Amino acid sequence: MADPKPFEIAFSASLRRGDAPNARGGADAARVVTGQSFGVAASTLEGAFYGHMCAGAVAGAVEHTAMFPVDTIKTRLQAATSASGRSYAHAMSTSSGASVAQAMQTIRGLYRGVSAAGLGAGPAHAVYFATYEKCKVWFGGGVKGEHAPVAHAAAGACATILADALQNPVDTVKQRLQLANSPYAGAMDCVSKTLRNEGVRAFYRSYPTTLAMNVPFTAIHFSTYEAAKTALFKASEAEREGFAVQFAAGGGAGGRAAGG
Repeated sequence: MADPKPFEIAFSASLRRGDAPNARGGADAARVVTGQSFGVAASTLEGAFYGHMCAGAVAGAVEHTAMFPVDTIKTRLQAATSASGRSYAHAMSTSSGASVAQAMQTIRGLYRGVSAAGLGAGPAHAVYFATYEKCKVWFGGGVKGEHAPVAHAAAGACATILADALQNPVDTVKQRLQLANSPYAGAMDCVSKTLRNEGVRAFYRSYPTTLAMNVPFTAIHFSTYEAAKTALFKASEAEREGFAVQFAAGGGAGGRAAGG
C-alpha cells in the first residue's frame, strides 16, 4: 500500500500555493474597498463643505438685504446726538406731512448701500459657516450627538475672526451710505474717496471693536446651539435631525447669546 504521506504533503503544498494568491487578492480587495470608502467619505466631506459655503452665502445675502431698512434706521439713530433731538421720524428723514414723492424718496433712502451689503454678505457668510464646520471637526466637535462646547465655541470664534475680516470693510461702506445726507454718490464713490482720503486702515478702524463684540457672542451662540440641538434631537427620538429641532435650538441659542 502506498504511503499517503507524500500525497498529504503535496496536497497541503498545493493548498498553500493556492491560498497565497487568494490572501494577496483578499488584501488587495480590502485595500481597494478601504480606498473607495475613504474616497467616498472625503468626497462627502468636500461636498458638505461647499454646501455650507453656498448655503451660508445665500442666507447671508438674503438676511442683510431683507433687514437693510431696519439696519439703516438703527444706524441713523446711533449716529444721532442728543443735541440734535433726532427721533424715529428724523431717522427715516420724513415727517407726517410728507408727500407721496417724499415718502418714496425716503424708502429709496433706506436702501442706500444695499448693493454693498448684499454683495459683501455673501462671501463673508460663506467663509463664516464653512470655517465653523471645518474648525468644528478639527477641534474634535464634529461627532454627532456628542457634547463638545469648547470645540464649538472655539470654532465659532475662528469663524467670526475670518468672516469679520471680510465683512468689516463692507460694513464701513454700508454705514457711510446709510447716514442721512451722506456725501457719497454710491458704493464705489465711497470706496474710492475713503481710500484716497483715509487709506485702507479706515475700512478696519472698527475691526477690533467688532471682534470684541462678536467673538464672545458667537462662542456662546454656537456652543449653546449645538448643545440644544443634541439635547432636542435625543429627546425627539427621531431618526434624522429635523427643521423643528434646528429652529428651536437656533432660537434658544440666539436668545442666550444676546442675553450674555
